[in-house]
Amino acid sequence: MNKNIFRITKISVLLGMIITILAFPFNYSGQENQIQRAKIYDDIYPLLSEVDLYCSIMIWNGKKPDIKIVGAEREYEKEIMSDGDVVYINKGKEDGLEAGQLFLILEIEISVPGFGPLAYKRGRLRVMDLAANRASAVIEKSCGWVRIGNYLIPFEPKETVMGKDLGYDISPFEASGAKGEVIYLQTDFNEIGSGHWALIDLGTEDGIQLGQQMILYREVEMEAPLHIFGNVVIIDIQNKTSTIKVLSCRDAVRIGDLIMTRPNK
Repeated sequence: MNKNIFRITKISVLLGMIITILAFPFNYSGQENQIQRAKIYDDIYPLLSEVDLYCSIMIWNGKKPDIKIVGAEREYEKEIMSDGDVVYINKGKEDGLEAGQLFLILEIEISVPGFGPLAYKRGRLRVMDLAANRASAVIEKSCGWVRIGNYLIPFEPKETVMGKDLGYDISPFEASGAKGEVIYLQTDFNEIGSGHWALIDLGTEDGIQLGQQMILYREVEMEAPLHIFGNVVIIDIQNKTSTIKVLSCRDAVRIGDLIMTRPNK
Protein backbone atom coordinates (compact mmCIF):
# COMPACT_ATOMS: atom_id res chain seq x y z
CA MET A 1 0.00 0.00 0.00
CA ASN A 2 2.80 2.44 0.93
CA LYS A 3 4.66 1.60 -2.29
CA ASN A 4 1.59 2.44 -4.36
CA ILE A 5 1.21 5.81 -2.60
CA PHE A 6 4.88 6.62 -3.25
CA ARG A 7 4.49 5.76 -6.96
CA ILE A 8 1.36 7.91 -7.27
CA THR A 9 3.10 10.82 -5.55
CA LYS A 10 6.16 10.55 -7.83
CA ILE A 11 3.95 10.47 -10.94
CA SER A 12 2.02 13.51 -9.69
CA VAL A 13 5.24 15.50 -9.23
CA LEU A 14 6.43 14.63 -12.75
CA LEU A 15 3.07 15.60 -14.25
CA GLY A 16 3.19 18.88 -12.34
CA MET A 17 6.65 19.72 -13.76
CA ILE A 18 5.49 18.94 -17.34
CA ILE A 19 2.38 21.11 -16.95
CA THR A 20 4.48 23.99 -15.59
CA ILE A 21 6.89 23.84 -18.55
CA LEU A 22 4.00 23.74 -21.05
CA ALA A 23 2.13 26.55 -19.29
CA PHE A 24 5.11 28.97 -19.25
CA PRO A 25 7.08 28.43 -22.47
CA PHE A 26 8.07 32.09 -22.82
CA ASN A 27 10.30 32.15 -19.75
CA TYR A 28 13.08 30.41 -21.64
CA SER A 29 12.86 32.60 -24.73
CA GLY A 30 12.89 35.63 -22.40
CA GLN A 31 16.14 34.44 -20.87
CA GLU A 32 17.63 33.96 -24.34
CA ASN A 33 16.62 37.52 -25.26
CA GLN A 34 18.28 38.85 -22.10
CA ILE A 35 21.49 36.97 -22.94
CA GLN A 36 21.42 38.38 -26.48
CA ARG A 37 20.93 41.93 -25.16
CA ALA A 38 23.85 41.42 -22.77
CA LYS A 39 26.06 40.51 -25.73
CA ILE A 40 25.04 43.71 -27.50
CA TYR A 41 25.74 45.84 -24.44
CA ASP A 42 29.13 44.17 -24.11
CA ASP A 43 30.08 45.66 -27.50
CA ILE A 44 28.59 49.15 -27.00
CA TYR A 45 29.99 51.17 -24.11
CA PRO A 46 30.93 54.78 -23.21
CA LEU A 47 34.07 55.60 -25.20
CA LEU A 48 34.72 58.77 -23.18
CA SER A 49 34.86 58.78 -19.38
CA GLU A 50 34.64 61.79 -17.05
CA VAL A 51 38.41 61.56 -16.64
CA ASP A 52 38.85 61.81 -20.42
CA LEU A 53 36.52 64.82 -20.66
CA TYR A 54 37.63 66.84 -17.61
CA CYS A 55 41.12 65.64 -16.65
CA SER A 56 42.97 65.31 -19.95
CA ILE A 57 45.33 67.62 -21.86
CA MET A 58 44.90 70.10 -24.71
CA ILE A 59 46.62 72.94 -26.56
CA TRP A 60 45.48 76.35 -25.27
CA ASN A 61 44.49 78.84 -27.97
CA GLY A 62 44.77 82.60 -27.43
CA LYS A 63 45.82 84.54 -24.36
CA LYS A 64 45.65 82.98 -20.90
CA PRO A 65 42.40 83.37 -18.90
CA ASP A 66 41.96 86.40 -16.62
CA ILE A 67 40.48 84.39 -13.75
CA LYS A 68 42.86 82.39 -11.56
CA ILE A 69 43.40 80.94 -8.09
CA VAL A 70 45.33 83.46 -6.00
CA GLY A 71 45.20 81.89 -2.55
CA ALA A 72 43.86 79.07 -0.41
CA GLU A 73 42.43 78.63 3.06
CA ARG A 74 45.17 76.12 3.94
CA GLU A 75 48.00 77.43 1.75
CA TYR A 76 50.39 77.55 4.72
CA GLU A 77 49.80 73.84 5.39
CA LYS A 78 50.08 72.40 1.89
CA GLU A 79 50.96 73.40 -1.65
CA ILE A 80 48.73 70.92 -3.48
CA MET A 81 44.97 71.37 -3.02
CA SER A 82 42.43 68.53 -3.22
CA ASP A 83 38.70 67.83 -3.02
CA GLY A 84 36.94 69.91 -0.37
CA ASP A 85 39.67 72.55 -0.04
CA VAL A 86 38.64 76.22 -0.16
CA VAL A 87 40.55 78.51 -2.53
CA TYR A 88 40.40 82.23 -3.35
CA ILE A 89 39.78 83.73 -6.80
CA ASN A 90 40.97 87.09 -8.15
CA LYS A 91 37.50 88.05 -9.47
CA GLY A 92 34.20 88.73 -7.74
CA LYS A 93 30.67 90.10 -7.96
CA GLU A 94 31.63 93.19 -9.97
CA ASP A 95 33.30 90.90 -12.56
CA GLY A 96 30.09 88.96 -13.13
CA LEU A 97 30.78 85.95 -10.92
CA GLU A 98 27.81 84.29 -9.21
CA ALA A 99 27.47 81.99 -6.22
CA GLY A 100 27.24 78.37 -7.36
CA GLN A 101 29.05 79.01 -10.64
CA LEU A 102 31.30 76.16 -11.81
CA PHE A 103 34.79 76.60 -13.27
CA LEU A 104 37.22 74.20 -14.92
CA ILE A 105 40.72 74.39 -13.41
CA LEU A 106 43.63 74.62 -15.86
CA GLU A 107 47.38 74.44 -15.44
CA ILE A 108 48.98 76.22 -18.40
CA GLU A 109 52.75 76.08 -18.42
CA ILE A 110 55.04 74.48 -20.99
CA SER A 111 54.62 74.99 -24.72
CA VAL A 112 54.45 72.40 -27.48
CA PRO A 113 56.80 73.84 -30.15
CA GLY A 114 54.91 75.15 -33.14
CA PHE A 115 51.47 74.76 -31.58
CA GLY A 116 51.19 76.71 -28.32
CA PRO A 117 50.87 76.29 -24.53
CA LEU A 118 49.96 72.90 -23.12
CA ALA A 119 46.98 72.96 -20.75
CA TYR A 120 46.32 70.28 -18.14
CA LYS A 121 42.71 70.01 -16.96
CA ARG A 122 43.00 69.82 -13.16
CA GLY A 123 39.34 69.44 -12.14
CA ARG A 124 36.51 71.78 -11.23
CA LEU A 125 35.48 74.12 -8.42
CA ARG A 126 32.30 75.91 -7.32
CA VAL A 127 32.07 79.56 -6.30
CA MET A 128 30.82 80.00 -2.72
CA ASP A 129 31.04 83.52 -1.27
CA LEU A 130 31.47 86.74 -3.25
CA ALA A 131 33.04 90.10 -2.50
CA ALA A 132 33.32 92.98 -4.98
CA ASN A 133 36.56 91.80 -6.60
CA ARG A 134 37.28 88.53 -4.82
CA ALA A 135 35.54 85.20 -4.25
CA SER A 136 36.01 81.95 -2.40
CA ALA A 137 35.35 78.57 -3.98
CA VAL A 138 35.46 74.91 -3.02
CA ILE A 139 37.21 72.26 -5.10
CA GLU A 140 34.61 69.63 -5.98
CA LYS A 141 36.75 67.34 -8.12
CA SER A 142 40.52 67.45 -8.52
CA CYS A 143 42.63 65.74 -11.18
CA GLY A 144 46.22 65.76 -10.07
CA TRP A 145 47.83 68.96 -8.81
CA VAL A 146 45.59 71.95 -8.05
CA ARG A 147 47.78 74.87 -7.02
CA ILE A 148 47.77 78.63 -6.52
CA GLY A 149 48.26 80.21 -9.92
CA ASN A 150 46.03 77.74 -11.82
CA TYR A 151 43.67 79.36 -14.31
CA LEU A 152 39.88 79.08 -14.43
CA ILE A 153 37.43 78.97 -17.33
CA PRO A 154 33.63 78.42 -17.20
CA PHE A 155 32.81 74.74 -16.78
CA GLU A 156 30.89 73.24 -19.70
CA PRO A 157 29.30 69.81 -19.13
CA LYS A 158 30.06 67.35 -21.93
CA GLU A 159 28.29 64.16 -22.88
CA THR A 160 30.08 60.91 -23.42
CA VAL A 161 29.99 59.07 -26.74
CA MET A 162 28.55 55.56 -26.92
CA GLY A 163 30.19 53.08 -29.27
CA LYS A 164 32.76 50.33 -29.52
CA ASP A 165 36.41 50.06 -30.45
CA LEU A 166 36.37 49.67 -34.24
CA GLY A 167 39.92 48.32 -34.20
CA TYR A 168 42.60 48.66 -36.87
CA ASP A 169 42.02 45.65 -39.10
CA ILE A 170 41.78 47.63 -42.33
CA SER A 171 43.47 47.64 -45.73
CA PRO A 172 47.10 48.85 -45.42
CA PHE A 173 46.69 51.67 -47.91
CA GLU A 174 46.00 55.36 -47.33
CA ALA A 175 42.39 56.49 -47.30
CA SER A 176 41.07 59.81 -48.48
CA GLY A 177 40.46 62.41 -45.78
CA ALA A 178 42.41 64.20 -43.07
CA LYS A 179 45.93 63.00 -42.28
CA GLY A 180 48.22 64.22 -39.51
CA GLU A 181 50.66 63.09 -36.85
CA VAL A 182 51.11 62.69 -33.11
CA ILE A 183 52.78 65.82 -31.65
CA TYR A 184 52.75 65.19 -27.88
CA LEU A 185 52.30 62.23 -25.50
CA GLN A 186 50.61 62.28 -22.10
CA THR A 187 52.92 63.67 -19.37
CA ASP A 188 55.71 63.81 -21.97
CA PHE A 189 56.22 60.00 -22.04
CA ASN A 190 58.55 58.52 -24.68
CA GLU A 191 55.79 56.13 -25.73
CA ILE A 192 52.25 55.22 -24.68
CA GLY A 193 49.73 52.41 -25.09
CA SER A 194 46.01 51.75 -24.77
CA GLY A 195 44.12 54.10 -22.45
CA HIS A 196 46.67 56.94 -22.64
CA TRP A 197 46.25 60.42 -24.16
CA ALA A 198 48.15 62.21 -26.89
CA LEU A 199 47.85 65.34 -29.04
CA ILE A 200 47.61 65.38 -32.84
CA ASP A 201 47.95 68.23 -35.37
CA LEU A 202 44.37 67.98 -36.67
CA GLY A 203 41.41 69.99 -35.36
CA THR A 204 38.10 71.60 -36.24
CA GLU A 205 39.71 73.24 -39.27
CA ASP A 206 40.28 69.72 -40.64
CA GLY A 207 36.73 68.55 -39.96
CA ILE A 208 37.63 66.44 -36.91
CA GLN A 209 34.72 65.68 -34.54
CA LEU A 210 34.36 64.64 -30.88
CA GLY A 211 34.04 60.87 -30.58
CA GLN A 212 35.47 60.21 -34.03
CA GLN A 213 37.73 57.16 -34.30
CA MET A 214 40.93 57.37 -36.34
CA ILE A 215 43.74 55.04 -37.41
CA LEU A 216 47.40 55.13 -36.32
CA TYR A 217 49.98 54.03 -38.88
CA ARG A 218 53.60 54.31 -40.05
CA GLU A 219 55.16 54.48 -43.50
CA VAL A 220 57.89 51.85 -43.33
CA GLU A 221 59.14 52.25 -46.91
CA MET A 222 58.20 54.36 -49.92
CA GLU A 223 55.31 52.84 -51.89
CA ALA A 224 55.12 49.88 -49.47
CA PRO A 225 51.91 48.90 -47.64
CA LEU A 226 51.33 50.97 -44.51
CA HIS A 227 52.09 49.58 -41.07
CA ILE A 228 48.70 50.05 -39.38
CA PHE A 229 48.88 49.45 -35.65
CA GLY A 230 46.27 51.34 -33.62
CA ASN A 231 42.84 52.88 -33.21
CA VAL A 232 42.09 56.09 -31.29
CA VAL A 233 39.10 58.26 -30.35
CA ILE A 234 38.93 62.08 -30.29
CA ILE A 235 38.20 63.36 -26.76
CA ASP A 236 38.83 67.12 -27.15
CA ILE A 237 39.09 69.43 -30.16
CA GLN A 238 40.74 72.81 -30.73
CA ASN A 239 41.19 74.79 -33.97
CA LYS A 240 44.37 73.12 -35.19
CA THR A 241 44.88 70.29 -32.67
CA SER A 242 42.92 67.54 -30.93
CA THR A 243 43.35 65.26 -27.93
CA ILE A 244 43.09 61.53 -28.55
CA LYS A 245 42.76 58.46 -26.34
CA VAL A 246 44.32 55.24 -27.61
CA LEU A 247 41.59 52.59 -27.65
CA SER A 248 43.74 49.72 -28.93
CA CYS A 249 47.17 49.18 -30.46
CA ARG A 250 49.67 46.43 -31.16
CA ASP A 251 52.74 48.71 -31.02
CA ALA A 252 53.68 51.55 -28.67
CA VAL A 253 52.61 55.00 -29.85
CA ARG A 254 55.37 57.60 -30.31
CA ILE A 255 55.66 61.25 -31.30
CA GLY A 256 55.76 61.46 -35.08
CA ASP A 257 53.46 58.48 -35.66
CA LEU A 258 50.91 59.18 -38.39
CA ILE A 259 47.14 59.32 -38.09
CA MET A 260 44.33 59.29 -40.65
CA THR A 261 40.55 59.12 -40.87
CA ARG A 262 39.05 55.66 -41.15
CA PRO A 263 38.40 54.50 -44.72
CA ASN A 264 34.77 54.32 -45.84
CA LYS A 265 33.57 50.77 -46.14
